[in-house]
Amino acid sequence: MDASAAGPPPLNAPMLNAPTALNGPTLNTEMKDPVPTAFAEDLAKLGLSPNALPPIQQLDPRSLRRVMTLITRSLGASCTDCHEASDFGAPTPRKRVATHMWNSFAAGLAMKGGAPLFCDSCHQGRMTFLDRHDPTTLRAWMDRAFVAKLQRTDGQEHNCESCHGAGTGQSGAPFLKTWSTL
Repeated sequence: MDASAAGPPPLNAPMLNAPTALNGPTLNTEMKDPVPTAFAEDLAKLGLSPNALPPIQQLDPRSLRRVMTLITRSLGASCTDCHEASDFGAPTPRKRVATHMWNSFAAGLAMKGGAPLFCDSCHQGRMTFLDRHDPTTLRAWMDRAFVAKLQRTDGQEHNCESCHGAGTGQSGAPFLKTWSTL
């Protein structure tokens, strides 16, 4: 069955393959190709265009809380996987990563052909979805699944550097670790 046909995981779905550290090794993880979001209609109901998401910092508090529900469903996560239980407003490494992922990937990329991309497109119910134990295999998969199947929403050429940053080429720069500290 097509992964997009199954729809998003329920809000109370267990988190699979939970990382122990940002950008750390994740073994025995089936890497699934990205799919168009199953949340396009949900985003539209919030008044957001799935094909033109604003920077997450521009969302009003009510919309942000509703978007957070979609993000937790997309990742099979709970709120406290990213937020401090005692202070949801406190900055955390995973909140910083989520902000960059929203702004760079959900708002900055789409499927080839223009179908919208959202957190569920890549995560598909799992907090982590990359098997990093073999860099050569990972690099080839990323080229096939992310570079070949996605496009930038700004019309610029999409390549490894669209996500990993200028000057990184195929190096697989660990941007999650960098983003978590910004």
